[in-house]
Amino acid sequence: MVPKIFYLIITVLFYFLAKKINRKKPGLLFSPIILTPVMLIVLLLVLDLPYEDYANGTFPLNELLDVVTVALAIPLYRNWSFIAKNWRVILFSLSAGSLIAVVSGVLTTYWLEMGQDYVISIIPRIVTIPVAVSLSESIGGIPTITVLFSMMTCFVGVFLGPHIIKRFSIKHPLSIGMMYGLGAQALGTAKAFKTGELEGTASSVSYILTAIITVVWALILTPVINAFLV
Repeated sequence: MVPKIFYLIITVLFYFLAKKINRKKPGLLFSPIILTPVMLIVLLLVLDLPYEDYANGTFPLNELLDVVTVALAIPLYRNWSFIAKNWRVILFSLSAGSLIAVVSGVLTTYWLEMGQDYVISIIPRIVTIPVAVSLSESIGGIPTITVLFSMMTCFVGVFLGPHIIKRFSIKHPLSIGMMYGLGAQALGTAKAFKTGELEGTASSVSYILTAIITVVWALILTPVINAFLV
């Protein structure tokens, strides 16, 4: 039987290995968020190790997510005046962006004839995964599908973000932060903090508010969408 500490150590080692590879081969496909899970999946399949054992062994890493979330309050406190000064722009932009994301996702899925389960499950895709799972369950979606779409949204947002910033010469920290927070959630926030503290703060506020706003839109629009699909 493999000791639990093995899973924790191998996960950390794979992550640092992925970072080393990414330094030599920059890009989304070679980023740690892609390479690390792929290497872990291959390891579990080759050694025929149950995922339940892996999840139990890496439990401390999951607990650190709460610490990281709370730590976001530090830059928020430092830059509260910046957020308070722009609260109208933030609230309006995120409300509009969330609505557009929900409607465009639903219309695209419907147009591709993917079925009602997919149409409903895609609604929370721009919400941070823990909230997205609960929201998906509450509106009748399939959480696993929601998680898949949510992860794809994160990856695409992180990949396209720098290109959009460069293409449209976006320089304001609030614009950059909201783009990453709305479009790529937690991964986008990590990317935004690499750009600057103001960008990271705006992104962290954005992805938290986006979750709240999207819940409201979902509860309002889901009955309408279901009635249309019947």
